Amino acid sequence: MTEPSRRTRGVQHGPRSRQVVEAVRAATLAELARAGFTGVTMDGVARAAGVNRTTLYRRWPTKAALLADVVEPLLARYDADPGTGSLRGDLLALMTAIRDNAARPEGRALIAAATTGAPELGELVRAANARTLAPFHRALARAGERGELEGLGDAEVIAHLVFHGVVMWEQAHGAPPGDVDLDRILGALLPGRG
Repeated sequence: MTEPSRRTRGVQHGPRSRQVVEAVRAATLAELARAGFTGVTMDGVARAAGVNRTTLYRRWPTKAALLADVVEPLLARYDADPGTGSLRGDLLALMTAIRDNAARPEGRALIAAATTGAPELGELVRAANARTLAPFHRALARAGERGELEGLGDAEVIAHLVFHGVVMWEQAHGAPPGDVDLDRILGALLPGRG
């Protein structure tokens, strides 16, 4: 009687699985930093992580899935609201979070990948932008409930301007916005609410 062939099981969970996930995340970041998104290969990530290609493909079927997993902890930070009690305080906390997250390896990888225009990243980039912009909308909605928006104008436009003011600052100025720069952006959009 012959032994039945061993079947590969699905995605595993447990200590070894966590080690694999962390090794793949680290390898993905290293490969993104070395070769950029378009130069990353699944074989290269598997080799750098010391895992089998089948292990990699079982959990991450595409390069976009790898990048999405790498940046998920960074994006999860935008699911919680600062709740400082003031519009200015909430917006400043969110602007600081965006600036600081953009400086992290995961943030740099997402920004660099997004600027490639790779079609396979379209959905990830849209979802990341929406998820990052959502707490700005929530902060403005809370401010409206507190009566802080009186005389300010279009809250949706303010959310976009504050968000993109931080996101685009480094491209326009060659360095991330400092605390003074964040204050300047807010001052321009929230005059007299210092």
